[in-house]
This record gives sequence, C-alpha cells and structure tokens, in this order.
Amino acid sequence: MATDKIASVFGGNGFVGRYVVQNLAEAGYTVRVASRRPDLATPLRTLGKVGQVAPFYASVLDDASVACVVQGASVVINLVAVLGDTRSQGLEAINVQGAERVARLAAGAG
Repeated sequence: MATDKIASVFGGNGFVGRYVVQNLAEAGYTVRVASRRPDLATPLRTLGKVGQVAPFYASVLDDASVACVVQGASVVINLVAVLGDTRSQGLEAINVQGAERVARLAAGAG
C-alpha cells in the first residue's frame, strides 16, 4: 500500500491501542503495531486493508528496536504502560524511561 502516512503505535495491541489502530487505519495510515509480543497483534491486521496494519517487534527498553519502528513514521503514539512491577521490568523502566526513549527517538527521526 503506497502512502506517506505512516503511524507507529507502541502498545497498539492493548485495550485502548486496538481502537487507536483501527481509527488510524480508517484515516488512511499504514500502521506499525509495535509490541514485545507481535504475535498478539496479528489479529489487528484485519482492521485495515491487506498490508495496511502490520505487527512489529519493539521493546520500549531497547533503543535499536524503537528506532527501527519510528523511522519514516509521520505519527508515533506510545500507549505502553504497566500498573505494577512485572518480572524484572519495573514501573520506572517502562512508564518513565520507556516513554522517554520513544519520545527521544521519534523526535530524532523527525
């Protein structure tokens, strides 16, 4: 699908994210659904035309994977959050450092 409108949605496979992805697809965006578990985002492909919605691996804890997903995007949305400590990833790492990483790398990618 040829379009200049690319949106990268971190946490797009969550409860709020699926509605954001759907609205972006309806608005004509090619949507990259960035998640640590892209297999969970596979059902979102049906929210757009063939190839319009695609799952991507990305962790908000990793510069390289975030940079890859934000490259060329005209819109970047971060919906990743945890409500309590999960395994070795705590509130600070995900909700603060992860959000900062997405914002910084999105700004750097233009």
